[in-house]
Amino acid sequence: MLFDELNKPSIDPNRLAIATPKERVSWSELLDRIESTRGQVAGLLPQSGNRRLRTGVQVPADIAGVAGLVALDTLECDVFLMDDLLDDSAAERLATECRLDVLLCHRDGHWLAKELDSAAASPNDVSPANSDAESNLDSDAVSNVTILTSGTEGKPKAATHTWTTLARPVRRLSPEKLAKQTPQVWLLSFRVQLYAGLQVMLQSLLNQGTLVIPGTGAAPNDVVALMQSAGVTHASATPSYWRRLVLFADRQALTSIPLRQITLGGEAADQQILDSLQAIFPAARVAHIYATTELGRCFSVTDGNAGFPKAWIDGVTDDGVELRIDEDQLFVRSANAMKGYDQTTDAPVESLYGWRATGDLVQVVGDRVLFAGRNGDMINVGGNKVRPLSVEAVVRAVPDVADCRVFAKSSSIAGQLVACEFVAENAADIDEVKQAIAAACRENLAGYECPRFLAAVDELTLSAAGKTQRRE
Repeated sequence: MLFDELNKPSIDPNRLAIATPKERVSWSELLDRIESTRGQVAGLLPQSGNRRLRTGVQVPADIAGVAGLVALDTLECDVFLMDDLLDDSAAERLATECRLDVLLCHRDGHWLAKELDSAAASPNDVSPANSDAESNLDSDAVSNVTILTSGTEGKPKAATHTWTTLARPVRRLSPEKLAKQTPQVWLLSFRVQLYAGLQVMLQSLLNQGTLVIPGTGAAPNDVVALMQSAGVTHASATPSYWRRLVLFADRQALTSIPLRQITLGGEAADQQILDSLQAIFPAARVAHIYATTELGRCFSVTDGNAGFPKAWIDGVTDDGVELRIDEDQLFVRSANAMKGYDQTTDAPVESLYGWRATGDLVQVVGDRVLFAGRNGDMINVGGNKVRPLSVEAVVRAVPDVADCRVFAKSSSIAGQLVACEFVAENAADIDEVKQAIAAACRENLAGYECPRFLAAVDELTLSAAGKTQRRE
């Protein structure tokens, strides 16, 4: 159980465990919070007979959310992790679709529960389907942790893990290193209920470190101020989130953060953002990680180059994951995979022998495999397929363009057209930048790939998962 992992005598009870803009708790205070949360939540849960409760929990991005997850594990509930930003009607509708017994949320310092009428099914009717690995099958004795995918390409899917499968990729420090090294201080930029957020939480807490959680939608300078005050040494975020910090946070404050490890995940990391981060934080190790909710952590690249080595194709990565390419799409067979999809939600048919289509398009260039975008992000212009990442690479190379996003705009004639929003460097003439972008696109792209809608914006809006939005 998670609580047993955290409640170790080797942990300094006075060390900072979690820091947010509103409060900070030591390890002893965190353990007390988990115990009190367990008592409160236990009194809210309905009777379930001999089966584990299917418990939905809207996970707040704060200390209460972390304490709630650990407490529910001690109560042996099968938890379904939901976004705390969902309004009550949307959360209840999702809980009903998943046939949950109870829905928990945290409001005004208290956990609240709503018992549902949708869970009359037997456990066998709602168990995970399409299991990937034999090592994940025999887990009836442990509680399930079901993650609802971010739904960037349609209706969210319910991917079922256990805390064991979630914790398997964690790089655990030996007791000797824990005793010698300064504790890791991790920035949690991802929503905690998503796979990436859970990985950062586990990486920090299982190594007796400190978890730093900014407020939801915090401004770049507020994030940097919290990182400074907490002494963040390890930070994980999407490339889009990192670009936002680099562009809009105070540069002197940003460079003063004592980062030892920078991790990018959730999106393809291009060479521009990798080079920028290495230049700003020359002492930090920069890594980009490929992971998905269903497959878990697949591999990590630390050589400073975009993409990953071609030699990994048709081989096994250091994470025990096999890779192959079929019709320009990356397929993965992973030792860190989920148990399966919960049968109450729609899920794709499994690939043969545990191989999964990732939805990520790739291309081999020399000895490197580069990401070319998501299959679902392709823009269909009169039957011609446009890859947003390819267009963005051209636009970002234009002088005075700080950032951009390319997306599909509906057209009654062509079906879709290419649209582009860009952020200009300070003091740049917007009209001149627009003309330069148009000229670069005409020179480097096919006519149907060139943006038909081009707009300057002050800042790109990110999704709740910290990713670039590809929808209008």
